[in-house]
Amino acid sequence: MPAPPVPRGAALALLMAGLLGSGVAGVVNQVVWQRALRVYLGGSETLSAMVVVVVFLAGLGLGAELGGRAASRGPRPLRALAGVELALAVVNLCVAGALAADLSETVYAVQRLAQGAGVPLRAVYALGAGLLLLPPTLLMGATMPLAAASCQRSLGLREDALVPVLLFVNTVGAAAGALGASLWLVPWMGQRAALYAALSLNAFAGLLFAVAAARRPASPAPGPAAGLRTSAPSPGLTGTSTDVWAGGALGVLALSYEMLLIRALTLSHEPLPATFAAALAGYLGWWSIGAAAAGRLPLRLLPVAALTALSVGLLPPVHHAIRAGGLLGLLPAAALYTLPCVGFGLLYGGLARRLAGAGDWGGGLGRFSAVNTLGSCAGVLGFTLIGFEAPLAHGAAFIAVGVLAVGLAAWRPAPGATAGLVAAGALAWGVTIPTTTAFDGEVAWWGRDGVVELTPDGDIYIDGLWHTRLSDGQDHIGQPYSWVMAAAAVLARGDRPLDRALVIGAGIGISGVTLAGVEGLQVDGYEINQTLRRLIEAHPEGTLHALTHPSLRWIWMDARTGLALDPQRYDVILSAPLHLRAAGSTSLLSGEYLKLVKSRLTDGGVLAVYANEGDEAQRLLIQRTLADTFRHRASWADGIVTIASDAPLVLSEDALIARMQRDDRFAAELRRWDAGLRAEGGGGAWAAWDGPDATALVADRALTDDHPLLESPKVAAALVRPVPAPAR
Repeated sequence: MPAPPVPRGAALALLMAGLLGSGVAGVVNQVVWQRALRVYLGGSETLSAMVVVVVFLAGLGLGAELGGRAASRGPRPLRALAGVELALAVVNLCVAGALAADLSETVYAVQRLAQGAGVPLRAVYALGAGLLLLPPTLLMGATMPLAAASCQRSLGLREDALVPVLLFVNTVGAAAGALGASLWLVPWMGQRAALYAALSLNAFAGLLFAVAAARRPASPAPGPAAGLRTSAPSPGLTGTSTDVWAGGALGVLALSYEMLLIRALTLSHEPLPATFAAALAGYLGWWSIGAAAAGRLPLRLLPVAALTALSVGLLPPVHHAIRAGGLLGLLPAAALYTLPCVGFGLLYGGLARRLAGAGDWGGGLGRFSAVNTLGSCAGVLGFTLIGFEAPLAHGAAFIAVGVLAVGLAAWRPAPGATAGLVAAGALAWGVTIPTTTAFDGEVAWWGRDGVVELTPDGDIYIDGLWHTRLSDGQDHIGQPYSWVMAAAAVLARGDRPLDRALVIGAGIGISGVTLAGVEGLQVDGYEINQTLRRLIEAHPEGTLHALTHPSLRWIWMDARTGLALDPQRYDVILSAPLHLRAAGSTSLLSGEYLKLVKSRLTDGGVLAVYANEGDEAQRLLIQRTLADTFRHRASWADGIVTIASDAPLVLSEDALIARMQRDDRFAAELRRWDAGLRAEGGGGAWAAWDGPDATALVADRALTDDHPLLESPKVAAALVRPVPAPAR
């Protein structure tokens, strides 16, 4: 006797639980992909996020279209949904394996070929990310249309209010995945382990869907006989193609707002991994609430759009008040910044529900999701490449006008007026966009690589983190983050000749100009943040004329990629590109990176790194990674600067005194530093050396690309144990 079918209520519960797990897995994958591929995508947080998000969304959109068609035609959408999730687990296992393999040489070989053929590296980045990520994202995109069709046909449910509930459950899972990946999984376990956790969730979701599908009867394609009921329908016409294209415009604006709020939260709470996690979780959380409410409320979309536009327009003054007064911590500020996402969710859910009212849940939702996610791709590209050049107020104004236009399009009283409003708003925004702002003596340069701010006192901030300060021509001498790094590296070379030097993270050029003060030394400087260039051009005196210095060559690209593609070797390399707690800092201090740097040193070459921000666990991690790569180490300035080399480090007071007697500019600055320290009651320049015991203790583990522990000081403090440095 055949077993009875799974009861409808139990099947729906299994379906919802599977959608929740699938949502968690999807965003865990996205977070890890962006971090893992950053190494191969030019090292830029902005570029890697843009490429991964665009590929992610494009795959979701195409997958939604294909999934919608399959949902409309197939007799067993719930069984198909189970197959999609299980296939996703297998495909993600392959992606995890590809990311776990050491593909560096293969990737760099392809980049060299592309560079030789004149193909832009960014095109190579996009193609590579697409080939790797499109298969899993296509499967992810098919999930929601198949889930909607499963409810309608496999489970026999008829109220279109259920469609926004499905969106809510899946998106709540995504919000949990954003927090879980960034705050717990990746810091505690590493990137590969996080991917394995995500694919396990996909497999578990597939099993839940398979159980729900057990012995459910096949059903015909939806049509007039489907008996669809619409509860509390939204006012206006039933869903049409106009709603689909309004959904596409909504995708542009919603993802533009996500980019905008990430920048705002970064400026007010620094570019930390937790900042990005809070922004993404807040965005998805509020959006899911709005989408769920759309299934229960008799919405009028034009008033919703007007209120959403108003809340978006209020972001800049709210941000200014929070930043100026330090009023809120990260999570409360993220909750406030992302509150307008309720409106985006209401609009999305309302439009999707109207399309579901046409009868075919899977096909309608698939078509709508496809156009919306393609619009989202356009929003990410447009705001990253153009919108980030504008101040917050201008970006918010553009999004607010666009949201109002979407509300008018959904209402549809006058399509011509809607198009005219959009065109007028875009034209006004494009014509009046400034890239530099000034307020109370503070100047800010806005660019796609970040926001560079200069205070009246000469302090320079990049994305809200203090970086350095302008020089009056003399006060840069003795700065441990720039001048001392260069001085320590030069002194470690002793009497050995110096021909070429490299600065990774050239900043405003202080380190490079210091090295260029050594007679006959040619200096290269890698700098990824081209927004800094505008500050350097505006303040040549305060940056020691670094941009036009005859012995300093600027290379505006990621140093990790540049070192891999350029075989040039250096006598001295300085590496101080990021604050140690900033997102992405691990990739510029990992063992893989240090081995690449070492391969670009001459025999007896010296590396100097920024190694201590005050957190003991971070310092020990860096020291362990250096100890695993180089035979000799020593530190200066209370551990802020560490020098490393395979050759014995020539560090003696006599050598220092002899170096100060030379007649180049570097020796003159060295004498000034020595005299200043003695005037303060210290022991002069020699006292800044920490001695041979300063690097004797290291962490019990090294930094790797897979485990970005450096960026999570609290987790590092819990995991790291000090041990004696390994003998070499």
